[in-house]
Amino acid sequence: MLATALVVCGWGYFILTGSVETIWPMFGVANQLLAVVALSVATTAIVNSGRARYAWVTVLPMGFVATTTTTAGFLEITGKFARMARNPETFLKGWLNIGLTATLLTLVAIILVAAVSKWVAALRAGKAAVAIAGQN
Repeated sequence: MLATALVVCGWGYFILTGSVETIWPMFGVANQLLAVVALSVATTAIVNSGRARYAWVTVLPMGFVATTTTTAGFLEITGKFARMARNPETFLKGWLNIGLTATLLTLVAIILVAAVSKWVAALRAGKAAVAIAGQN
């Protein structure tokens, strides 16, 4: 409940003190990163079900969206948000945008690393099971 309250208060702050221009870039990044997380979960389900040969169906769009969104997030941080952070009137908003966007990017990177490690482990376990079955 505390985490939810903090997020709601943070978004509320941006809405009450800014404009759509303030919140929209971060919302766009968050939305696309959610798609990356969903595609990584779908890929994990495909790999774990023994159908790794079909994983490209989710890995390709996930890679594209992850690349473009990470690039956009970086450009927002170093461009628009950095300019806001240098302006005394929008200093707090700029640093909040930088911090929240960087946090989103970092957390999705952690999720992707964990997912890829699960895919590799599942593929290795599958190959080991096939090798053991072939020896019998």
